[in-house]
Amino acid sequence: MIDILFTEMFWWFFGTAVVFTLFGRYMALKSYVVDAVTATIDSLIEDGYLKTRGTGANMVILKHTEWCKKDVDI
Repeated sequence: MIDILFTEMFWWFFGTAVVFTLFGRYMALKSYVVDAVTATIDSLIEDGYLKTRGTGANMVILKHTEWCKKDVDI
């Protein structure tokens, strides 16, 4: 059994498993961050902390100085 650990094929499989495990964790972390940021911004918009103009793909988040002016039509 111990002689299997010292074969070249074992180390290639082990190295490949480590590389793809790290790559998968990186991709999952990237996805989690995007989902968390999207949910946070949506929550801030719904709660009124951020003001927007437009809808859908044309939605733009307004700067604080823009929506504090009285003449801005939101």
